[in-house]
Amino acid sequence: MSGQGLLNRTLRILEEYGIRPSRKMGQCYVVDPELMACVLDSARIGREDVVLEIGAGTGNLTTSLAEVARRVIAVEKDVNAARALRDLFSGRSNVEVVNDDILLMDLPRVDKIVSNLPYSISTPITFKLLFYGDFGSAVLTYQKEVADRLVAKPGGRDYSRLSVTVSLLAEIEKVMDFPPDSFYPKPVVESTVVVMRRRSRGEFDWKFLDGTLKMLFSQRRRTLRKALGTYSKIKKARFEDVARVVDEGLMDARIFELQPSDFVRISESLKKVSGAPA
Repeated sequence: MSGQGLLNRTLRILEEYGIRPSRKMGQCYVVDPELMACVLDSARIGREDVVLEIGAGTGNLTTSLAEVARRVIAVEKDVNAARALRDLFSGRSNVEVVNDDILLMDLPRVDKIVSNLPYSISTPITFKLLFYGDFGSAVLTYQKEVADRLVAKPGGRDYSRLSVTVSLLAEIEKVMDFPPDSFYPKPVVESTVVVMRRRSRGEFDWKFLDGTLKMLFSQRRRTLRKALGTYSKIKKARFEDVARVVDEGLMDARIFELQPSDFVRISESLKKVSGAPA
């Protein structure tokens, strides 16, 4: 189907079912055949694959997924959109429509995940997938600046808690950027298709590590020594006790300069002398 055809189909479904996409929530629907082809080619979905689609919207991508996957679980939070999807795929036995919030529901075990992520909640969705998801790979469309944070390296301006977590739990490949015209309504930013492949999880305490990352990256330009000073005051702990368990060689590095493996070591050290991170 052409780009104009996809746009017309989307507009018809939105009108017929009273669906009102929210710009505030970052809701927009793919109307670009090239973007859809990029996602499908990158996902490499086989006939035996079970695919989770997050935010199925008007079903443009769902239609293509259903043609190649053994089963598609299409999750859609919007009640009217979910109703439209059930009507559209009533004749497809391999499509299950779930009207739920992906951030609140239990994640099903699947082979692949595909999503044009709602931009306002793309980061919390990513954390949930990485911490609690059971999947092999995912092809996700992000706001370009978030995709840049996914692949950011230590010392860069985009390096963040997200960068560290993703690097520890997945391999990330940026595939292609797409303009606002690829969506309806048009977002005000460019978008990037990303492939995420799961790594095996380490044995360390992920919940504690995440709390440590939140605490440290709230002070990203300070040295680790100063950041731990603030941490000690919040935890009502002696700074000497906290500093004693952390590698002295890291203390004068700024938070945004630390390697992902450094954060693991720091987290494991802090766990010895305190409760949950601030």
